[in-house]
This record gives sequence, C-alpha cells and structure tokens, in this order.
Amino acid sequence: MSRTNRYLYEMELGGGPAVLEESGRYFLRGEEAYPAYKEIEAPDELRDPKKVSKDLQQIDWSFTKEDTRFLTHDLHPYPAKFIPQIPGHCIARLSLPGELVLDPFGGSGTTALEAIRLGRRAFSIDANAVGTLIGNVKTCKLDRAATADLHSLQIFLTTRLVDLPAAETLRDEHETWIPRIPNVEKWFPASSLGELAMLRARIMKMESNKAQNISLLALSRIVLSVSFQDSETRYSSRPHDIPQGETLKRFLVTLNTIIKNVLNTQPILRYGVREFRTADARELARGTCKADSVDLIATSPPYGNANDYHLYHRFRLLWLGHDPRSLAKIEIGSHLRHQKEETGFESYRNEMRECLSGMFHVLKPGRYAVLVVGDAIYKKVQYQGAESFGDDAESIGFESICIIKRHIHQTKRSFVAAGRRATTEKLLILRKPPAGVSIWFQAPPYRLWPYEGLLRAREIKALLGVKTNGHLFSAILDPYTTTEARRLVFTHGIGMTALDVVPTWQAMIENGFSTQPSPRKDPKYVTHGLHPYKGKFYPQLAKGLMNLCRLPPGARVLDPFCGSGTALLEAYLNGHRAYGCDMNPLAAKIARAKIGILEVNPDVVRDAIGTVIRRIEDAPTSPPSDTDQFSDRCLDEITEWFPRPVIPKLNWLLRSIRAVSIGVVRDFLEILLSRIVREVSQQDPDDLRIRRRRKPLEDADVFGLYLKGLDIQYERIEKFWSVRGYSPRCFYPGRVVAGDSRDTRTFKQLGLSEAEVDLVLTSPPYATALPYIDTDRLSLLLLFDMDSSLRRPLEHDLIGSREIAGMKRKALEDDIGNVEATRPESVRLFLQKLQERITLANVGFRRKNMPALLARFFRDMNLALEKCWRIMRHGAEAMIVIGDNRLRIDADYERIPTTDLVQDIAVSKGFSPVERIDISVTTENLIHIKNAITKNVVLRLRRP
Repeated sequence: MSRTNRYLYEMELGGGPAVLEESGRYFLRGEEAYPAYKEIEAPDELRDPKKVSKDLQQIDWSFTKEDTRFLTHDLHPYPAKFIPQIPGHCIARLSLPGELVLDPFGGSGTTALEAIRLGRRAFSIDANAVGTLIGNVKTCKLDRAATADLHSLQIFLTTRLVDLPAAETLRDEHETWIPRIPNVEKWFPASSLGELAMLRARIMKMESNKAQNISLLALSRIVLSVSFQDSETRYSSRPHDIPQGETLKRFLVTLNTIIKNVLNTQPILRYGVREFRTADARELARGTCKADSVDLIATSPPYGNANDYHLYHRFRLLWLGHDPRSLAKIEIGSHLRHQKEETGFESYRNEMRECLSGMFHVLKPGRYAVLVVGDAIYKKVQYQGAESFGDDAESIGFESICIIKRHIHQTKRSFVAAGRRATTEKLLILRKPPAGVSIWFQAPPYRLWPYEGLLRAREIKALLGVKTNGHLFSAILDPYTTTEARRLVFTHGIGMTALDVVPTWQAMIENGFSTQPSPRKDPKYVTHGLHPYKGKFYPQLAKGLMNLCRLPPGARVLDPFCGSGTALLEAYLNGHRAYGCDMNPLAAKIARAKIGILEVNPDVVRDAIGTVIRRIEDAPTSPPSDTDQFSDRCLDEITEWFPRPVIPKLNWLLRSIRAVSIGVVRDFLEILLSRIVREVSQQDPDDLRIRRRRKPLEDADVFGLYLKGLDIQYERIEKFWSVRGYSPRCFYPGRVVAGDSRDTRTFKQLGLSEAEVDLVLTSPPYATALPYIDTDRLSLLLLFDMDSSLRRPLEHDLIGSREIAGMKRKALEDDIGNVEATRPESVRLFLQKLQERITLANVGFRRKNMPALLARFFRDMNLALEKCWRIMRHGAEAMIVIGDNRLRIDADYERIPTTDLVQDIAVSKGFSPVERIDISVTTENLIHIKNAITKNVVLRLRRP
C-alpha cells in the first residue's frame, strides 16, 4: 500500500467539525454543546453506597426539556429508546475513564455511545440484530476504504436511476435477494420490491464492512416508508402509490444523511473502544462476558408485556437477512409472546432473574448496576417491576441501594397499547458486594534495572497500599484499590488467574494490542522518540516517580527545565496538567509538538501528513535553487554546513510543510525535519560536539529520510490513538513555552500563579555537562533563523553553560568568598576550596574557568528553585533528577558534589528533604560518551 493510501482520507473526511484557534490549537466545534456530567475522580468515591445513593437522588432524571437527539442518538427509529442523559449521568458518577461499561439490553446503542463519548469502553449486547447494526453505525469511524465503497454505491445508484428497468424486470433480476415474506404483495408494491432487492444485492458485494453496515442501515431506515405498513407503530397494511425510482431516491437521501451524521460525530468518538454483539442477555453467565470483568452495568430492560421488537422491526429484520421469528422466541417482555403462551408477570420475572444472575456474574465486586425499569400490566393487574427485580437481585447476592422514580419522556412510545399506559419508570441501583480480590502483578517483558525493581515494589505500595509478597508480587486487594493498579508503570499485567491477565495502561501504550511484546524496553513509545535529545531520562522513570506521589487526576506538574518534554509527555499520558519551559527554543518546540499533536483531531493530522506526502512524492528530482525559507544572515553558515544539492531540498520541504500546516501540526512536521538535519549535513552525527565529517557529504536523500521518519512517528501516534480509550484518566492539554525558569515572567506565560503546582519533576542541566545550544545549532539555524550571533548569547545564558566571558568570570571569582553572594555556606566553602586548588594547579583555560562556572551554576539553581518554591502549593513535592560531576586537577580528580549542594540550596529556600533515590542510567554509543554520568540521584523534596 502506498503512503498516500495509508494516510489519506478523502478530503471530505479531513477535518470533520474541527476548526483552528488563532493560537494554532485545533478543537472540535460544537463539542461543548453536548451534555456535560459531574464525574467522579477516584474509585474511593464508590465505596460508600449511601453517598452514591444521595448523589444520584439529587439529579433531576426527567430531562423533559433537554435535547436527546444529539450526535447520532437519533440515527434510526427504535421503540422505547433510552434517553442518553440517563446512562450519561450513571457512567459519569459510577465509573472511571478507561473502564468497561456493559449494557446487556443495548437496544440501539445509547449507553455505548455515551460511554465512548465519556472515555469509557463499551460492550453492548442485544437479541435484536437491528439494534446491533444501529449501534455499530452510531459509533463508526469511517476510513478511506469505506468512503470509496460508499462513493461507488452513490455513483452506481445515481446512474441507475437515469435508466431504471421496469419494476417487474428489476424484481425478476434480483428475485433471490427478496426475503420470504408471506403475502408479500400485501406489504410491498412491485416497484419497491425490485429496488430494495437490487440495493441489497449491491450492498452485500461491498468489500468494506463499515460501508456495508452504513448502507444496510440506510436500507433498514427506508424499508417501512416504501412499504404498505401503516406507520412505524401500526402493524397494518394500507396500500398506496409508490412510484418507480422512489425507493432508490429515498435510499440515496437517507444514505447521505447517515454519512453526514457519522462524519460529524466521529471526531468526538475518535478514540472509542466498543463491541456490539447480537446475543441473549440470559447467556451472560455462560461465556458472553468474563466473570468479574465489568466495571458498570447501565441498561433499560424491556418492559413486561409492553413491546414487540420482532414485530416493530419485522420487515427490517427480513430485509437485513434475519428471521424475526427467532427473535420472537427469545424476546423478553414480548406482548404477543405472552399472549400466545398465556404466561404472566412471573414468567417475565423469571427470565429477568436469569439476566440479573448473569449481571452479577460479570460485574466486578463493589461495582454498580443501574436498571431503568417500568411497571408491567398483565390482565389489567399492575406489577411493580423495580421492586420485584430488587428483591430478586438481593436473593442472587446484589445489594439493593435505592430506587429512584422518574417521569417518562413525552416522546417515549410503545408499539402496542399495553406499553403506552405507563407514565413513570424507576431507576433500580444495585451493587455487587465488595470482596477482597487476589491478584498478581505481571512484570514487563524486558529486564528491569535494579533501581526499577525497587521502584516497582514502591509504586505498588504507594498506589495500592500493600506490600508485595516477596518476589512473587501478589496481593489481596479491596476492589476499589484494584482499579488503581492500571496506573502501574513497572507492572504490565494484573492477573486474576493464569489465563486472565488485564494489561496496565503502560503495557497498552508501549505494546498496543500485540500478543508478543518486545523483550527490549522501548523508551520511544507514543511521541517520546520524536526527536533525539541529549541528557534525557527514561519516560518510565518519570511516570514511576509521579506514581510515588499519588497525584490526583488533573494535578499540575511543572518541569522548569523541560528539555524535549519527557516528564511533560508522561504527565499528559497519565491524566495530569503539564507545564514546562526551556531556554532552548528547539527543546520547547519538540516538547510542544510531542504533547500537542496528540490533542489534534486525528483526521486533521492525517490530512496534513497526507498532503505533505503527496507533495514529496510529486517533488522535482532537483528542486529550484531557492533559499526563501532561510534568513539572509544564515545563508553563509548554511552553505558551510550543508552540501549544495541538499540546501534547495531542505528549502523546498520547509516551504511545503509551512504551506499546509499551522500550530502544533507545523511544529510536529518541522521537528521531523530537524530530526534528519545531522544525517544530511557535514556534521559528524556520532559526535556530541559540532565536528565535521572526516569524509565530506556530497548529497543526501532528504525526502527519503524525511518520509522514513514520518512513517515511524505516525505509526507510533496511530498506535496510541488505537488504545487511547483504555486510559484510566482523562487527558489535559499541556502548556510549553521557550523561557527562563529564573524569570517570574516565564511562569506567567505558562498561566501559573503562586501556590498552584502539585509536583515539580525535572532533570536540570548538569553543571558544565552538555552544550545544548551548540549541539542543536544546525536545527536552530534552519528552523529559527538563529545564526551564531544569536546563538552565542543564548548559550552563555543557559544554566550549566560551559561558556563564559572574561569579565563575567572575573566578577564571579571575586564573589566566591562573599557570604551574601554565595549561599548557602556549603556552596561557598566548596567553591573556595576548588578555587584554591585550581589556582595552584597546572591546568588549561577550561578548567581554570570551573570555579566561576560552578559559582554561576549554583547561583542560577538558587534562583530557579526559589521561583519553583513560590508557585508550589503547600505540601507539594519536587523531584529533581541530578548527578555529580568530576574534575581532573593535575593527576587527581575532584568530585563536584552537585547533588549535595543542590539539596543544600533547596533547603535554604524552604524545602524539606524527603529522601534520595539512587538510580543508574545507560548511555548512547557516541564519541566522548566516556565522560557521561551513569549514576544519578532523585532528590525528593517537599514544600512544607
């Protein structure tokens, strides 16, 4: 498959309802107009059933004035439909993001649609195949193959209408596609029969299952309107004239309507995880669903003696290839069935008892089931459904929490008269009693470093409140604590039995749905590998440290030295609000792209990427020698560092990117260009420092390298989209600026006020360790028009910089003994001792600069920590990943105790030390890597 086919949707699918803010951030027009519900934030809120009952009873459940037809909720007629606000409130109050919501009487998929919209996983079961079809289409996400199939069908039918054969001819040509309907002439004219049969024949040849479902739903929607059935709710024949071609015309209009609704809905449901199954709810305990696997049941069982779904959908079922008699035999609550079998309320109640038993089997301990139940009338006697089911549920093992009465919506109607008498219905709230759950923790498929093994045990204790059982890592947990296990990072599976292991969120974002995960640790999952950056720490470590702090959902996490955004992306992936800054504009751009691209409507991303790919595939072999994308002051340096044939290719590619994108999408595409800069330049790609290749480069495949990088990164993002619905928390957009953490104005740019941050998690630049600006000079040159005259002052001003002017050095050296200028005392004493040794030693100019450089570094850290302290809330923690350096003086090495001295500085600012966590790191195979630090410490501090 070509890249174009892989990435591109049709243009009509490109943005859906996505629009662009002036800031360059995409959002979904109208999303804010859909109902919003008050959501719980932690499983602990489900512990007290009395509080749950009180919260639910405070809701006005009538919803008589609210819109119940938003999104695709009104896509197809269905009797006695669930008002979406009912399951919506239940899902928000009784489940958490990423959890599984079951509707065993799924009907047309109302519960499933609301579950997906609210970030849950949906499993919908119904005995009626029409309901399964409606639910699948309601929550459908179109792709290129489906779009192509639908477009072909539209063209075929439009052409066919021009020269349509006679009704009898059309009927004879497609007779095998006409279902066996007794007295078919009583119900359908010849004109409709032939056209419906032709439609069915054409639809069943479609290759795309999505397109086939959409087309079948359009067919189902028009069947009654082109028949002699009196109306949706009157099963009697009323012959009337239906002109030839009318069926096809109605189908085309209906098909367009459904496609439009699906297109408008799919951005809101873009990460939905759902399954629809045609099955009998009485089979729940017999393999339809795993035991103890469902987090919430929200359903509206059929009223007793009120409806006949097999009759309501009789002709639809037949034309869709199903036998309504099969549904009639198992339909619970059927009016006609109970008349035929001469059974009463007890028969209906016994069948519902089977369903309740199945619900109890599949529901997790401590979790809730909500049944919207109506009273039933048999032989003029009214029976209370909710109360009866409540008694039966208790005999099965449920706890009956409460019953809430609500008025039936005016539009709710039944097919038969018996169902039209009810004016109220009741919400029956049940809970499966809490019980201890014995679980074991499955390790990742790769080997953990020793410090990671220790962190694994510690995060289990921090999140779940239990000590692991030696090396077995097993425990008995209460059911609400078990929910938190999904957030573990050094555990990839939660096991109940040897065969039933639930993946953690970390396992999902690393491996997706793979059944054979890689035995090697992947630190580049999602967008972590978007761009190389020196001095990064593992994302798994960042998440593990957050877990130790037990941050609540939506907590504010700040990285004042964010680099390429490792900590920020982990904060985002784990349901926190991420804030970061870095003085290196390239670093800030990488971090912004890493998080921002995940917030953009996937269709917009696909469209932009597809357009860039098309342009590259059609690019000239030798682009014009233009340099309009580069500043004139940068051209000499660009010419010096890039082969001449490469420069017009870079210019052409930059122009193409900027022509089709804006905001974070442009950031993302430009960062992918920056990613290949070393490979297409004269810089030695294996050298941390800027050194030229030994053998000059003559040319480079700029376009091929760019497309390769784009392929890899898009595949990782697409994997994330596919599993996003499993996230245990909601996502919050991050904020990143290019700024100085020593400057209060930077935090104002981030929108942060005093005492607002919940965690500072950062890995500051090590003292004199890496020349970040010089390392990224070529990217800064191409993307930011930063020539050496602009880069030099930035390099000098960076915290931890190795560059210093002579006058600045002299001033700092003079101040080393100044008690006021060099605080705390431990810093001053260390610097004085170092200065004495350096003065007496025979060393070069770089080592002679060290006392002044370190004095500046510790002074800068003093300022940065002071600013962090001010914006942290009381009780918030700071975790600083840092390491010591060493300096050779003559034949001896002097340890630079950066860790100790930074802690002393933090304490002098008001922080309280909590602990130190020793960690070891790995290094890349680069020249000069022998000087890299391989042992680090996490300084854990707290603002009292």
